[in-house]
Amino acid sequence: MFSFAPARLAALSLCAVAACQPEHPAQLSLGTLATLYGTWLQEPEASRADTLTYRPNTYRFRYRPGGRPGFRLGPDGRFVRYDLAPGGGLQAQEGTWTETSTGRLLVHLPTTEPAEPDYELELLRYRGGVLQLRRLAERPAVEVIRTP
Repeated sequence: MFSFAPARLAALSLCAVAACQPEHPAQLSLGTLATLYGTWLQEPEASRADTLTYRPNTYRFRYRPGGRPGFRLGPDGRFVRYDLAPGGGLQAQEGTWTETSTGRLLVHLPTTEPAEPDYELELLRYRGGVLQLRRLAERPAVEVIRTP
C-alpha cells in the first residue's frame, strides 16, 4: 500500500489535471521566435480549415504547379510574404512584424496594393519542422498567404 504526504498528493493531482487538459495554442517566446527565423512555404495538403501548415523552404515538397506561397520571418522585424504571381512563380511583398503583448505576431504590409490592414498570426504548433499558424478572427479577414 502506498502512502503520500498531502503536499505530494496535491502535486500529483495537479499534474493529472494538467495532463487531461486540452492542448492550448502555444504562445510565442523569444526562444521560439529565433527558431522560426527563415523562409516558410505553405503545405496546403496538410492545412485544415483555419489552420495553415508550413514547412521550411529546404523541405523536399512534392511538385505543385505555380509554386507554393509562403513567408520569411527575419530577426530584425522584417517580414516578406510570398504570394503566387499571376504568370507563375512567386511575388514578394515586404513588410514588418512585431510581437504583441499576448505573444502573437502582428504583420504590417505597407507596400501591398490595395493596402491591407495589419493582421495577427497565432502559433498553434511547432514540432518536427512543421509550423502551424492561424490568422486571428479578431483582425480583419486577410489571408496570411493568398492561395489560388
